[in-house]
Amino acid sequence: MKARIFILASVFLLVFNLAIPTTVLSENGPPKPKEWKGKGEKIEFQSLPTLTIRDFLLGKKPNREITIWGTLSFPANAAEKKVPAVVILHGMGGISDIEEHWIEVINSMGIATFMVDSNWARRKCKKDNKFKKAIPWCAAVNRGMNRVIDAYGALKLLSSHPRIDPKNIGCIGMSLGARGCLYLNVKRFQKMWGTPGMDFAASVPMYPPCNVMFKDDDEITDTPIRIHVGDLDTYFPVDSCVNYVARLKAKGKDVDIKVYPDTHHGFEATISGKKSMKIKGHNDGRCYYEENHSLPVAEMAPDDVAILSQVGFNEWYQSASDKDKKKIFKRLKMRHKMGWRLPQFQHDKSCVSKSQTIKYNKVASEENEKLVREFFTNTLIK
Repeated sequence: MKARIFILASVFLLVFNLAIPTTVLSENGPPKPKEWKGKGEKIEFQSLPTLTIRDFLLGKKPNREITIWGTLSFPANAAEKKVPAVVILHGMGGISDIEEHWIEVINSMGIATFMVDSNWARRKCKKDNKFKKAIPWCAAVNRGMNRVIDAYGALKLLSSHPRIDPKNIGCIGMSLGARGCLYLNVKRFQKMWGTPGMDFAASVPMYPPCNVMFKDDDEITDTPIRIHVGDLDTYFPVDSCVNYVARLKAKGKDVDIKVYPDTHHGFEATISGKKSMKIKGHNDGRCYYEENHSLPVAEMAPDDVAILSQVGFNEWYQSASDKDKKKIFKRLKMRHKMGWRLPQFQHDKSCVSKSQTIKYNKVASEENEKLVREFFTNTLIK
């Protein structure tokens, strides 16, 4: 039970942290993570090792692949004929009660689920990538963008499965998994990392970090998308998702967002009976970033992997005094010297907070389940 609680706390911690965060742990320290072994058929497929966001955005492919896997679970009364399926993408810390909640819900609809494990095969990512230091699961360097690549691989795999309907495969993701489930619809990323013409039939990002504006991120496929967020979420600015949806709607896309009142991050299920958790640590998820190919600037190390900057950075940089620059870049150089491979650069700390909340909300959970059921019924079952 303690392991389950720690894993979910880790799921959401570090979503966009720039500093080394801390959490309050027991005297014995956190329990060691374990491989998730849920019911169903474990199926391996090829993906890529942990990439930095810079390499992801530049389409820089490594010279090797890795084998990851997912667990395919069919509904109890599923016929032998082709059935719809939903790919599930987990948050930072791995598969938790929340993902298990969605497996149960979706299977009960007569839809198969493919629970992708994006972490376990990459548990040695620090050594594999020769990082001097690394936040658990190397989540700091990719911020969930590896989930995009994993989802494309899962889609390709399921599309050739004899019992899966290739035209009716959806995606649902939580937190960093939601980020993957959201941005896999961007045509630019699909062209670089996916299979052209092979799209998901539906996408449900649950509280995705939307606070980065990527180049051409409003050029997406025709996949229907429904985003779900709580208005009290402390891991990203809720209006960033609202604004992103508005931009996509302006392009005529079938995208909408549901904002739940009085609702926090991870609201669908309790975690081993825990209804609420307060996570202490530096969190800049409330800040706004954008893809910035002018980085690194003169004060940064040439091999710094930062490719995201806080909105307004270019203007600040042009007018900032040498003293102000020295103060800001001192911290940046320190993290680079220590070996932290962090993708974004921040010059204004006013959006930083020191704690985050994960909290179950029964009313929001029930409404959310109802809406997701209706959406998948209309898009995958028809």
